[in-house]
Amino acid sequence: MQRFLKYAIAVLVAGAFISCDKEPSGGDAPASGATETVKITPDRTRNLKNPFSGWFLYSGVGDGLASNFWETYDSFPSTNGTVKVSDYCTTLLIRFKWSQAEPEEGKYFWTDEVDTKEARRLKYLIDGAKERGLKIAFGFSLDSRDQHFNCTPEYVKDKGCKTFTSTTGSTTVWSPYPDDPVFQECYSKFIHAFAQEFNDPDLVQCIEGFGMGKWGEYHSCKYSTGDMTPRQDVFDFVCDLFAREFTKVPVVANCHRWLGSGTEWDGTKYDPQSETMVRRAISKGFVAGSAALGMHTYFSTWEKGMFTSLMYQVPYTAEGGWVRTSHGGSIKGDGYADWSEVRKGEYDDAKTIHANTMDFRYSSSVNEGETWSWFNEAYDLVEKFIQEGIYRLYPDRVVIPSSASKGATVSIKHRWVNLGWSYCPTNVPVYSKYKFAFALLNINTGLPARLFFPDDVKPSDWHNGTPVEYNTSIILDKVAAGEYTWALAIVDTSKGNVPAIDLSVKTSSLTKEGWLKLGKITIK
Repeated sequence: MQRFLKYAIAVLVAGAFISCDKEPSGGDAPASGATETVKITPDRTRNLKNPFSGWFLYSGVGDGLASNFWETYDSFPSTNGTVKVSDYCTTLLIRFKWSQAEPEEGKYFWTDEVDTKEARRLKYLIDGAKERGLKIAFGFSLDSRDQHFNCTPEYVKDKGCKTFTSTTGSTTVWSPYPDDPVFQECYSKFIHAFAQEFNDPDLVQCIEGFGMGKWGEYHSCKYSTGDMTPRQDVFDFVCDLFAREFTKVPVVANCHRWLGSGTEWDGTKYDPQSETMVRRAISKGFVAGSAALGMHTYFSTWEKGMFTSLMYQVPYTAEGGWVRTSHGGSIKGDGYADWSEVRKGEYDDAKTIHANTMDFRYSSSVNEGETWSWFNEAYDLVEKFIQEGIYRLYPDRVVIPSSASKGATVSIKHRWVNLGWSYCPTNVPVYSKYKFAFALLNINTGLPARLFFPDDVKPSDWHNGTPVEYNTSIILDKVAAGEYTWALAIVDTSKGNVPAIDLSVKTSSLTKEGWLKLGKITIK
């Protein structure tokens, strides 16, 4: 690692570089080859709405969704007064059942031809998310167990799919066997249509899970053979299906100790094949998540060990397991005295695994839901996750050349810091489009006249507590003589190299396009 030079003169620069302290080396009038050290002041509080990061606000299209969902969350009670919840979030998660999404074969609730109440709710939620600067995520299921209606469309059964029944209260419902060829044909067509609409990274943050098993969490699976023989084949089918269709947004594989098996839970036991299956999904491009944080029984040694072994390989979603409206006093079995302690338990688990996202669960009874609990019993943790949990990347100092000859090779020293415990997942396939770049900006337009992409500078390598230093060599070719502004950004190479990852710096130091301005250079 290169050590940075010490400079005797420190100059506070205002105006265009108001957040940067600059230290010229070589006197007041830089000579050829002179350098300048720029010290960056980080922004530690702004909610950075970056890919796969931040608080997820939950919703759904079922009858439990209040008609004033957005109005309620736009004026929400908290211990810090009335707040707008979306200001704290990056993403709206929408949950649905397959039968709600496709009420008739080939007719989907995201199209204008379907005007069911679920379709109207979907439009209401998506439009509201766009208005508030949120991306959307989807989670869905097709298994009807524990539900009061059938979660798979009737036409699947009518086509001859083998099914099994279960009873919820006094209601008998049916579910498809996932190894049945009719089911797989129908499901493949649905997922294809779904991806045609929502394989869109400008709109969608991620897809949660594969829809299989109880609650869509891919455990407690039942197969037509009556045993686990089809388990691996079904897993490969659904992994390949989602990998084929969702090529631009990440799909989350649930890290469950009984993944794809017929078991929901069995004390402290676990199925060793579950880890193999999770790793197989990740090798196909999936990311990881858990829906049991804060539950000492269900998020225990196996789960923590699994996430620890995958740390910085893929990003994680973290969903709390305890639900105020349904779990009541059972939290005491986990040693929690009240719900503020539950929130702390979830937060600590998220920190332990370096999770990228956390959840605000929805309840139509505002004063009983998880979101209310977070904002009224653990508001400090809401802010703390934004300040310390989400990845917050910035270069704390950069040494740039301030003069050079055209065609010369110059060196830029830069050191990167991540203030958050999660990481920027540019190492996973759907995010490989994000690249670090230095730019020479046109002094008049502020737009890049020349871009440089150092191969060794990878944002996914920047982890909390471990600053990373680089000494990057750049050839000043393909650029005319004149004065330029040095700048840097993490850009989206699929969109003409526009800045795409929000850095943890003061907005006053950014161009309107998002380039972090560093200083000027004269090329002769």
